[in-house]
Amino acid sequence: MSVRELMRLDTALALQQSRTKLQKGDSSSQAARRGGAIAHSGALELVAIYGVGKKLLAEVVIGTQPHVYMRGKALPVGASASASAYLLRGISGSCVHLERQDEAHTLCLPMSVGTAR
Repeated sequence: MSVRELMRLDTALALQQSRTKLQKGDSSSQAARRGGAIAHSGALELVAIYGVGKKLLAEVVIGTQPHVYMRGKALPVGASASASAYLLRGISGSCVHLERQDEAHTLCLPMSVGTAR
């Protein structure tokens, strides 16, 4: 399998899992839809950056909620605009730049052991 095929499969699986979660109506999803702030507050962690060339996706965990940002789109996939939402300002190299009101954060992937510096 090519990297592109693996990425498509991974994306399809993630979308299916998200749809299943929403259909089940679990309490965390309902709270996130109701409050908005719950889903957009807490510690920030960059989990992964996927993609090829300029078509990049960044997976960021905010509190306990995973969010997927697409390069060129300010809001995470499936989110609606709110004052408490982190907006994507850019993806550069292994870092993601997020902003919310007067806060700016740059999250970078950790260097792997054995990676050349």
